[in-house]
Amino acid sequence: MTSPQNLTLAKEQCRLAPPLKARLAPWQKNLTRVENRQVLQGWLAQQDSPLHVFVLDQFHKNIEDLTAPLDRLGIRGKIFFARKANKLGWFAKAAGHAGIGVDTASANEVKETLELGLKGSDIVVTAVGKTESLVELSIKEGCLLVIDNLDELALIEKVAARLGKTARCGLRLSGFKTEERIIRSRFGFPIEDASTLARQVASSPDLSLEVFHAHIDKYSPRERAMAAFAMIDLIKTLKADKIEIRSIDLGGGILISYLEEERQWLDYLEALQDSVRGTAPSFNYGGEGFGYYLENGVLKGEPDLYPHYNEIPKGRFVQAILEEENECGPLARQLQELSLEVSFEPGRALLDNTGVTLTSVGFRKEDTTGNTLIGLNANRMNLRPFRAEFCVDPIHLPVDAELEPGSAHAHALVLTKGAFLVGCLCSESDFIMRRRLALATLPAVGDIFLFPNTAGYLAHHMEIGTHGGDLPTNILIDGESLEILERA
Repeated sequence: MTSPQNLTLAKEQCRLAPPLKARLAPWQKNLTRVENRQVLQGWLAQQDSPLHVFVLDQFHKNIEDLTAPLDRLGIRGKIFFARKANKLGWFAKAAGHAGIGVDTASANEVKETLELGLKGSDIVVTAVGKTESLVELSIKEGCLLVIDNLDELALIEKVAARLGKTARCGLRLSGFKTEERIIRSRFGFPIEDASTLARQVASSPDLSLEVFHAHIDKYSPRERAMAAFAMIDLIKTLKADKIEIRSIDLGGGILISYLEEERQWLDYLEALQDSVRGTAPSFNYGGEGFGYYLENGVLKGEPDLYPHYNEIPKGRFVQAILEEENECGPLARQLQELSLEVSFEPGRALLDNTGVTLTSVGFRKEDTTGNTLIGLNANRMNLRPFRAEFCVDPIHLPVDAELEPGSAHAHALVLTKGAFLVGCLCSESDFIMRRRLALATLPAVGDIFLFPNTAGYLAHHMEIGTHGGDLPTNILIDGESLEILERA
């Protein structure tokens, strides 16, 4: 076995992944300060690795950022926090205190959200495959049920009739036409069927149709506006038949920007494409293309990656949607003229920079091909994204301050060929990240890696208990004092 002292000796030329520097909130920068290193060590010693760390101040700032365009343009609307993005009740409770609603995707989420003090009128239920118990609870509590298919419609009508209580409903729609494509989806009803469905729902004595809900799979303000225009046209047609729809819901998918610099993101995508073309060595383990592939010498595919840098994140994304126009004028003005409300269901955007994940280094080694591996006391499922890779560089925090990158003593442990971060599962695929990171120095056992901005669709979304271990601990802290306020 290669000794740790020899890990920096490259056996072959290795290409490093381009840097992807996180855009950090002040509280996250505070965590990385050398003088706070012992605090982080203490947390990991008490709670174990990995450890998810959260704050609520940033959540409230994100609420203000997302609602500001509605206030500025004089639009009636509401934000619903998508609970599926993070399992912790802290954020749902904070949403209620801030006066926004909660979007739920299961019976347990509805029950817990109600227990946290929110009213049913502030809860929307977008769960796919709604069970009878979920439907019954939602109707009793006055939650809004977004209908995805005809079987759900029949179930909701049946339960409402049995309870003798009107069910608040919305119709999930898709298949919207844009200038470039028809938005295909497995979710919702085709927009061309919506008029007939709306009349069917409106004619039922047990159902109250309140909203049209758009499901859109990509991150284009124009496409969301086109969906809104289509729903507005439908609402105008139904209004002539005395069927009143009071709201449209444009769902989630509000962009955030994980990275500080656009140039880094563009350079990364270009380098990834070059590696797949074969014009440059790959920096991914096993030469993975993350969605790109080569066919007859031609680059094909699209990156299976979230767009980690964006010029119009959060509130600016909402503003861009509302400012889009068609032949009837800007969307904002059309909403005002029809006295329509507009709703959004962000998860990631509300959780932007509200959390980080801390892990400790358990071992260092070389594999049989000479790759340097840094083993973390964690596994890939602790930080598993929807897409192929989370493209934000973790921050190495040496326990020994003298070995901090840039210090006078750090040169002795410089890593010339980078390293892969791996987990502790008994699986060849357990790579925390599959790109070769350009670490400045060789981490020591016990060093800390801080993964920025993990609260939304990362820390909890696919976590599982493995090898008999418990799920990671979550702590809520004060971002300035670093006092632990709650644990979960």
